[in-house]
Amino acid sequence: MPSSSHGSRLGRLLQQECQAATAALAGSGDVHARVHEARKAIRRARSLLALVDADLEVESSDALLRRTGDSLGMLRDAYSVARTAGKLARRTQDPRWSEAEAALDARADRLARRELAADPGFASRVRAIRRAAKQLRSLPWDTLASADIRAGLVRQSRRADKAARRAKKQPLPQNLHRWRRRVRRLRMQVDALAALKISPLGSDPAVSRRLHALSDELGWHQDLEVLAETLRRMRSLACRQALLGQLRGGAIEREAA
Repeated sequence: MPSSSHGSRLGRLLQQECQAATAALAGSGDVHARVHEARKAIRRARSLLALVDADLEVESSDALLRRTGDSLGMLRDAYSVARTAGKLARRTQDPRWSEAEAALDARADRLARRELAADPGFASRVRAIRRAAKQLRSLPWDTLASADIRAGLVRQSRRADKAARRAKKQPLPQNLHRWRRRVRRLRMQVDALAALKISPLGSDPAVSRRLHALSDELGWHQDLEVLAETLRRMRSLACRQALLGQLRGGAIEREAA
């Protein structure tokens, strides 16, 4: 199959995502923005691997990328909860949320300094991503046809539907989180296939918009859950009980709806 095949183009897109992740981590500038961009690129790369895991041996490379992304999760979450507190400060005009945002920003910066002291320049993470990219370059991407990739998308869509049914039947935090992750992954896959000129999920142009909207909605609920968990641990924050009361009371959810 020629190098312009859909499989080859997907393989090249995957390499671009790995390069984007390493460039973000090895770059300069705000460390939180770099981690955010790296984790997004890793998620996009893993979403592509999930499309072809029935056709190619990608398990080892996917595990490398997963561990690398997970190793940055605490740092990313620390920054994300500060941004969530900032959004609530602007929405509610309650100065206590501004106080929380400042405390959470300081916490995120402390974690970033600790991470960089343990892994200067995120060098070990960069090496891990490059190892995964090297493994993936050796795979026979040109043997994949567009039908194989579409079949992968159908499998992923069914997984998202299954997670949705479970979350609606039992709206527990872990079920909602799983649903959110699968919707986000499916959104990335639909967008990637559109860029590769592979018609996804019946060629409905509204699919991507619906997935983006659902992902954002579920993401906001998850952001509030993580914020609440973080505030519970911040005993030195004088206003934390009052803020937790707002989150428990549901007023924040209603305002976001």
